[in-house]
Amino acid sequence: MELQPISPFVQHIFRKYEAMRPCFMSEGHFLNQFLWENYYQTRFSTDDIALYLFFQRKGERGAFCPLCSVDDLPEAFRRMEQQFHEVWNCPMNIYLIDTLTKDVWQSAGLLSHYTLEADRDSADYIYDADKLKTLSGRALHKKKNLVNAFQREYEGQFTYETLCCSNIEEVKDFHEKWLDERRVYDKYNCIDNEEEGVYRLLGNCQSIDCHMGGIRMNGKLAAYTIGSYCPSIQCAFIHIEKADSEIKGLYNYINQQFLIHEFPEARYVNREDDLGQENLRQAKLSYKPIRLEEKFYLREKS
Repeated sequence: MELQPISPFVQHIFRKYEAMRPCFMSEGHFLNQFLWENYYQTRFSTDDIALYLFFQRKGERGAFCPLCSVDDLPEAFRRMEQQFHEVWNCPMNIYLIDTLTKDVWQSAGLLSHYTLEADRDSADYIYDADKLKTLSGRALHKKKNLVNAFQREYEGQFTYETLCCSNIEEVKDFHEKWLDERRVYDKYNCIDNEEEGVYRLLGNCQSIDCHMGGIRMNGKLAAYTIGSYCPSIQCAFIHIEKADSEIKGLYNYINQQFLIHEFPEARYVNREDDLGQENLRQAKLSYKPIRLEEKFYLREKS
């Protein structure tokens, strides 16, 4: 397989394969892979049935879930296995497999030489988009109160703004300040790589198809978020969300307003995983996801 970098100019290739089956897992979509390419050293390859994602990290070769139709998942597995065994002469380990793919491969009898391990820290949180936009119902009453309290306290001092390439330097400055305050909580030592991915995205702003929004407080950027949309499953993916945590209710407000302004047609929202950070887990659970998109590791037995 001829491996290629995940550049801004291959989005159209990803879109073709992303649409072949319903995939609610964030790693099954271009912007997530673009943001984390340097962290995993990811490369991709395509053939007549699938888009394959391979990586090499800390001396280990691995792969992510292939993007293809449900019917082609077994054949994609066999072709990946051939690449690992016959070309690279190493065992095949596949990271971040969604439940649908796991079930298809198990039903096809392909996993007898592999072990499966669920990874709770990597599970994505899936929400009803209308619920996050309206904050209706008893379960989200506290969230709505926080938004209302923010609006009352800071009335006349804030605005929502759709951000664009002209805002790059301002977003960078805010992002750097936010990360400096959070590095102490970085369980997986990936904050600097997230920073690199965000700066890479902003540096290719005119070439990347994504949505950006921000909240200004007295004219100064106090929160921003970046997302993408998959029309085939009507799902918005929230990849980056940062806010001044000293301003009570600001996170809740940008969470709601970003969806209202940028993804009015979305039925579902994927707010990605919690990376095992307990405070982040509780925050995401408090928004009452309709489900967790489970992910699994597949490791070849020695």
